[in-house]
Amino acid sequence: MKRRCVIEAAIGEDRAAIYEGKKCVELYTRRWTQAAKPHAGDIYNGRVGKVDKSVGAAFVDLGTKTDGFLKFSMAPNAPRFREGQAIEVEVVRAAEAEKGPVLKFRATSETQTVSETQKVGRIAGDDLQAFIARRFSNDVSFETANVNSVEMACDREIAIPGGGSIAIDFTRALVAIDVDKGASNSGFAVGQSVAPLIADQLRLRGIGGLIVIDLPNVRQPRQREALHATMIEAFKDDPHKIKIAPMSRFGTVQMTRSKMGPSLDETINDRFGRPTVETRALTGLRRLVREGEIQGGARLTLFAPEDVMAWLKAGHIDWETAMTERIGARFKLEAGPHLDVKADR
Repeated sequence: MKRRCVIEAAIGEDRAAIYEGKKCVELYTRRWTQAAKPHAGDIYNGRVGKVDKSVGAAFVDLGTKTDGFLKFSMAPNAPRFREGQAIEVEVVRAAEAEKGPVLKFRATSETQTVSETQKVGRIAGDDLQAFIARRFSNDVSFETANVNSVEMACDREIAIPGGGSIAIDFTRALVAIDVDKGASNSGFAVGQSVAPLIADQLRLRGIGGLIVIDLPNVRQPRQREALHATMIEAFKDDPHKIKIAPMSRFGTVQMTRSKMGPSLDETINDRFGRPTVETRALTGLRRLVREGEIQGGARLTLFAPEDVMAWLKAGHIDWETAMTERIGARFKLEAGPHLDVKADR
């Protein structure tokens, strides 16, 4: 299927939306504050720090905050690892929370190792557009436009077509999806209609790992089997690796979905599902740019709450230089009860 990607280089982050036909199927964001962190597809010179046979893996120093995790199964052609050994690795899954990136070994020469004198660090990496082009084997066309749907895509509660709703909650161990069938719907009917919604949401938001879906009570074995088949069918177009177990006797479906890094929710929200201070700060900057493009020549004031003010003033990103390049040096930052932009002529 031919795909279209809308990509935007905003102040503080790059955004991308993948469309299949008229339907947005995947959303991505890469923030400036995360530029130094390993992303899926990045290539590193690493150094083996510890070999742990009990977990069948080596921990690899990449020159980043957390070491990479290299399972022996991801290094079939590698020499026997030893502490201090220099190797070349590729990031398979980006770091999440306190977990380091997951790696695979890259054979670079007949000796299958890099020079022991080389420094650890990234030696190759894609920007967001290159990452998407490589992920879809170049079967995607790109265009530049605003990508405004990121925050709206991370609602905790979502209505089910025909009635009922789902709630998505994140824990350290798994993602829990609670299905509420509403007042007048049968559990089986809701299960049939909720499967495509769940499949769409997981792909759109990049949610993966262990997922537990609490469905309404369905007792008949044939209906349970039918729901399992419906769930499998709903994920048939998902490019990620999917495993779905039959419904348990407690009415839950357990599944796994491979992932390449933090989900959209984990990037823009805190653990309670609320936008982080960085997300709110970048939202304010987007509003300032938009108002500057509309109000040509006007003096602009970005009003921001105290915590957002502190984040913007802390110098996490050089937003002021970037803003000046976008709309000129005609803006200022002031405290206010909520995010707002005022234009004065």
